[in-house]
Amino acid sequence: MKYSVTLSSFKEIFESLTDALPVLKELNYDAVEFIGEDYSTMDLDNFAEVLVSYDLKVSGVTGMWGNVSSMAVSRRLLSIDTDMVETAKRYVIRCIQLCRRLGGQEFNVCLFTDPYTTMPDFSHRVLSYKQKLKLVEKSIPLLRSLSNYAKDHGVLLLLEPLNRYATPYCCTAADALHICNAVDNPSFGILLDTFHMNIEEDSFSHAIELTRDFLLHMHFADNNRKMPGSGHLDFSSILKALRKIDYQRYICFEPNLKQISYLNSLREGIAYIKGLNSTNFRA
Repeated sequence: MKYSVTLSSFKEIFESLTDALPVLKELNYDAVEFIGEDYSTMDLDNFAEVLVSYDLKVSGVTGMWGNVSSMAVSRRLLSIDTDMVETAKRYVIRCIQLCRRLGGQEFNVCLFTDPYTTMPDFSHRVLSYKQKLKLVEKSIPLLRSLSNYAKDHGVLLLLEPLNRYATPYCCTAADALHICNAVDNPSFGILLDTFHMNIEEDSFSHAIELTRDFLLHMHFADNNRKMPGSGHLDFSSILKALRKIDYQRYICFEPNLKQISYLNSLREGIAYIKGLNSTNFRA
């Protein structure tokens, strides 16, 4: 397995994302996950050169969906507003282009729609399977078209289930698997995130084994959204399940980092996972 970390974790720590690169190289990360935002003012060619100088790769680009930025709220692939869908589509296309330019492998999409339009239980944000299918199936042609665009650019388009408090339309590995089977495109796969899985899945191992034919990327964070080892998630069982399906792609850490402790968090988190992985491998 290879180890990456999302640069979105450093937005509050460094003025320039380039400043994170020597830190990550020193801590023996293999790659970074770029942020899917507007970098029209950033010198991407210089960033790519600095990456090479530190022998770091770009694992992919992580999409900014939901309420993470003022622009992200307009990225709704399931909206009934055709202009809103078109905005989200253009965003995916730009990020695929960005991913290809930086030599990344994948870009993730998350499924959002208009607030409150189909939410019968807002407090718990629960939809029946039938309600989910009715709305999500409308997105299949668009996701298939975007997958073809990604394929033409040598990029994988990955569907990331989020927990119900983010969006209730694709929350579980089973939800994502249904959509992947419907899209039926070799460039369309699944990204699983342990933070969201902790809320939605009955079993980490079952979710991983269920999606084994489509699982192409992992996000790791503990239940408290910090680096693995700082909370109560059983990463040993998660790594065992990944080994069982012969997962050999990136594990990308996606923690919330604090200025005062980020170095120790990054160092201890990757050491913790590598130690568990080594133990599982020997076993």
